[in-house]
Amino acid sequence: MRHNLRTDLGGRRPAADGQCLLSLLLMSDVQVLDPVSPARCEWVELLADDPLWQPLLHMHRPYEALTHWALDAHVRAARRQPVGPMHGRRHDLALFLGDNIDNAQANELQAFLAIVAGGRTRMPAEGSVHEPDATPTATSAATSAAQAPWPYWCPRADVPDTWKPLGYPAVPDFLARAGAVIDSPGLGLPWAALPGNHDLMIQGTALPDPGTEAIALGARKRLQRPPGFAPADPLTHYVEHPADFSAGGERAVAPDPGRRALDRHSWIEALVEAGAAGLTPAHAQRGCADAVIDTPHARILLLDTNHPAGDYQGSVGREQLAWLEAQLAEVDAQPGRCALLATHHGSPSIVNTRGSDPQRVHTEALLALLHRHPSLVAWLSGHRHLHEIRAHPGPNGGFWEIATGALIDWPVQGRTVELVRTTDGALHLTCTLIDHGAAEGSLAHLHHTLARRFAGTQADRMMGGPGDGNAILPCATRIG
Repeated sequence: MRHNLRTDLGGRRPAADGQCLLSLLLMSDVQVLDPVSPARCEWVELLADDPLWQPLLHMHRPYEALTHWALDAHVRAARRQPVGPMHGRRHDLALFLGDNIDNAQANELQAFLAIVAGGRTRMPAEGSVHEPDATPTATSAATSAAQAPWPYWCPRADVPDTWKPLGYPAVPDFLARAGAVIDSPGLGLPWAALPGNHDLMIQGTALPDPGTEAIALGARKRLQRPPGFAPADPLTHYVEHPADFSAGGERAVAPDPGRRALDRHSWIEALVEAGAAGLTPAHAQRGCADAVIDTPHARILLLDTNHPAGDYQGSVGREQLAWLEAQLAEVDAQPGRCALLATHHGSPSIVNTRGSDPQRVHTEALLALLHRHPSLVAWLSGHRHLHEIRAHPGPNGGFWEIATGALIDWPVQGRTVELVRTTDGALHLTCTLIDHGAAEGSLAHLHHTLARRFAGTQADRMMGGPGDGNAILPCATRIG
């Protein structure tokens, strides 16, 4: 397995000897979702070629009913091989970098937690956009086909759609297979998770409100653009009036009380009950997801970067910065230890100014703080659905920013990060991309195949360059 050496912060290829101090398994943007939820608005994807609507993409992927199967495959792979691939240390922590679910719904979170922590779950797909009729019959399928090709991917061979001519397959019994029960053994490792914008906002963009929750809990789903609906700024309209996009659904679906909306309190409470590291009942009571996970050699700091006024980009509060400063100062004063920051949004995405709250700050302020602390070796993030490693040189030598791609999207990979100290006290990070390796014919393998097809010409960008995947990153910090 080849690893590319990055010397942006100086250093050289480390000697073979050394002690692995920390082994992390990273996964991001899983986006386990309920494909039948009336609060989703898949029809926006039908306008993907219109630049006006592109800021809202993606609200639908043709393979998204399989996302929880991809997570299950990764969890099983980690359980089989729970060690860093280069240095063999058992993973100290599996860390989910946000957007664990898609639409801020309790049933999505229950499914995510059952798979990660171990349990039984299913996510039905009947009534989703994958069938032209919510109660399909030969007659209704023929009627639909006579009218026009179905605008979404329909896995049934007898239904013409606009996707099968693009290479999307017919898959027998797709709905039944996608909605089957998963009995997960769980990771068998300590694990933690950050809240991303999709964890706390519907479609990752708008804060839930009574109107959207009533739609989510209801029995009507909208599959087409509302007649005459033409907002001048679709993104802002969705942030401010999300119910307009899903109201008046034309399809009858089975209601589910599990589709109730989540807030920070309920999201954190569910993670605490499932055994997530770092979070406590006090975090749930305060509605604060900022947390500390200490290991003998490193402190991992979880920072919630969701913006309080909504929208998919992030920001940080001034009180959070003060907390982070104090946590890093403690590590600076402890010889032999270092720190890693984990956020959902990375440096290109902490730019949200919606609402103009003076207590919210952005990338420049966060970077200035991080550069004051020589103990920081890495900033871990997700959100942008691509693999990327950035060097941030600074007065104390600098640190690495390591972004991991999405499980919902191509390349459907996680990443391991192993922190190694050589005999002379030099530190380096070894980053290795991880595939789930699901067998051909499985739903996880189908998800992987369709994600590659959907990525199209963007696939290479999402994979990143040679130095963004398997990489050796010498650190500026040294510890004895």
